[in-house]
Amino acid sequence: MKLFDSIAIGGALVLLSSAAAAQAVPDAAQQQPSVSIKANELRIELPDHYRKMWPADYRDYIREYSLSNNMTLRVFARGVNMYAALNNSGEWHKIVAAPSNTFIALDRQIKMRINLLENEEASGEVVMVVPPRRLDDGTLAVASLQHATLR
Repeated sequence: MKLFDSIAIGGALVLLSSAAAAQAVPDAAQQQPSVSIKANELRIELPDHYRKMWPADYRDYIREYSLSNNMTLRVFARGVNMYAALNNSGEWHKIVAAPSNTFIALDRQIKMRINLLENEEASGEVVMVVPPRRLDDGTLAVASLQHATLR
């Protein structure tokens, strides 16, 4: 077997194994792990069962919420979908409903529990992904999860 033939066969095997691996990895929308907030362990995962909400279902949740970390959570609708954004970042996260007044972004960037109270008030909590950022000393802080409560 010539060197060129060996390289061609090896390359074909790599492509085939890559294709097989790509098929074995489920699409993010198909993955359905559980939702949990445990002490000292924050996670944002899609629950086994969630549902798309219709405008009549989420109308009362649409507003801005002040958070304990001085950020603002905005819940809004575009068309028939519900979205959330932090600090008017311009980054929209499409959210779906899970049990117990919990809403989760399909991109797993935000998870929130919102309890609507009387007099247009609300309580609850938000877990959000804080993207990597450059610190004052020049080092790069890795992405992390942050927990805040609604005020």
